[in-house]
Amino acid sequence: MAADREGRGAPNVSTFQRFSVDTNESLHFDPCENSSPSPTGAEDGQDDRDDVFKEEETEDEIIMIRNQLQGKVAEMENFAGHLEEIFLTVEDNFGRQEQHLEQHYNDVLQTLSQRYDERAAGLEEEKKNKLEELYSQLLNCGRAMDASKELIEKAQEIYRYQDKRLFLKVDSLVFAPTAEFAKDEVDLTLSTNLEFNTPLADLSDVKTMMDSINVVPAPSAPVINPQMPNSATQTSLRVCWSLFSDDTVEYYELYYRPVLEDTLGVLSLVPSPPVIKQRECSSCPEAALIRWQSGNTDPVDSYTVELSEMAADGPESSVTESIVAVPTCQCLIQLQAGRRYLIAVRAVNIGGPSDKSEVITISTTGTLFYLLEDTAHPCLSVSEDGFTIFYGDEELPISAMALDDENTFTRCVAVLGDLIPVRGRHYWEVEVDDGTEFRIGVAYEDTERSSYLGANSTSWCMRHILSPSRHKYEFLHNGWSPDLRITVNPVRIGVALDYERDTLSFFNVNLEQHLHTFRCRFQSYVQPCFSLDNPGALTVHNGIQAPAYAFM
Repeated sequence: MAADREGRGAPNVSTFQRFSVDTNESLHFDPCENSSPSPTGAEDGQDDRDDVFKEEETEDEIIMIRNQLQGKVAEMENFAGHLEEIFLTVEDNFGRQEQHLEQHYNDVLQTLSQRYDERAAGLEEEKKNKLEELYSQLLNCGRAMDASKELIEKAQEIYRYQDKRLFLKVDSLVFAPTAEFAKDEVDLTLSTNLEFNTPLADLSDVKTMMDSINVVPAPSAPVINPQMPNSATQTSLRVCWSLFSDDTVEYYELYYRPVLEDTLGVLSLVPSPPVIKQRECSSCPEAALIRWQSGNTDPVDSYTVELSEMAADGPESSVTESIVAVPTCQCLIQLQAGRRYLIAVRAVNIGGPSDKSEVITISTTGTLFYLLEDTAHPCLSVSEDGFTIFYGDEELPISAMALDDENTFTRCVAVLGDLIPVRGRHYWEVEVDDGTEFRIGVAYEDTERSSYLGANSTSWCMRHILSPSRHKYEFLHNGWSPDLRITVNPVRIGVALDYERDTLSFFNVNLEQHLHTFRCRFQSYVQPCFSLDNPGALTVHNGIQAPAYAFM
């Protein structure tokens, strides 16, 4: 029996003894290679029954372990995906913060540079006043010394007279002025203080800008998605929204207000669709400024701007973005360069959104703007398309010239353009006859209306002057121009404004020739300006792509 037991050996616990698990594979088992069959059939039958029960228990246990492992693998995969999203978010946030810091750094340097220029100008003026006062005192001292010397010489000459009677005769003529001169007290104190006034610089705004570096900009407004069917009950309402930007968002705040049933009928009138004022819209490769008018007698809470990109073959894209809760009748929209968009506006109140306004097309190929007719000199007329100005030969009556509008040019026959307020690169072209005297360039919005373009510190321009012998060109700012000579008269002139480099450049488009570049620090946004110094016409071409040489 002992030998028999030894021959049979220990009973076989299970025919499955090893297993392996992979993230993408199911469990599989290998039979034991060292298991031996039982020598007796009865014991084999009992062992088989025991093996069946144990196999079932082990199989259930292994299935449970497999499910647990698969659940943990899924959790780890989800966590890895979440980490990847966080990694990308950190990268994006770092890029925006770096750009934000660089912008603040440039603003601080620009402000300090401006303060330095102002202080240097004040010191220069103070030095000039001190030198003038000292020079005036020096002249007075010289006059006093000359008068004293003259009196001394006369007294010595009289003293040498041999005739005493003659000496007594001239006594009253010489000694009286000498006595009066001797009574005058000579002021030997300095007329000015040699020390310069050194007031403390007010750098509070610089400190404010430095403190704002660590401030995260406010995110863009979310867009509420349309309400889905069966998303509301008597006690709850499901609201969904989307965020069409890369802004960092920590949490959202949801606001609501109850509407009384007795006032719902009064306030629920859907407003009329707005009217987009296309002549007041402007764009550039990075953005578009859309303006509209409401025209509603019903109350309007806000506006929604809807835009969709046009495909290359012409039809409208199915993707439509919305900018909601716009409080005023204008909106600056960030766009992508080299695209075409269809844009419409809706008015919204408690009764719901209005129908779409008429759709307009915006192209971001180049910078597009119209002329501001309310700034035009009375002698100028603007074409119907808003891109050509005319200066006629006829004289206007005095009543037409006497305007009280501070926004209208009164001395220079000029007009401004409505350039989009976006810092970046802008390009447009001007076409004019070579027999027309003109000024073209840029100016601040508040430039003096009673001054000529280029004659002050708030405008930069290229001027064409006709003379009997030649065509003369000047590039004026603050009344000064470098000495340049242009041999070929340009009839189509390119103007390139680069806020990033603080430059304003002019080109002969037909020859692709660079004419001149202003290097200046624009403290605020500038607007295109155009002036005619004699009767003629001038046409603006914009909305075109800038040539490669314009921003090299």
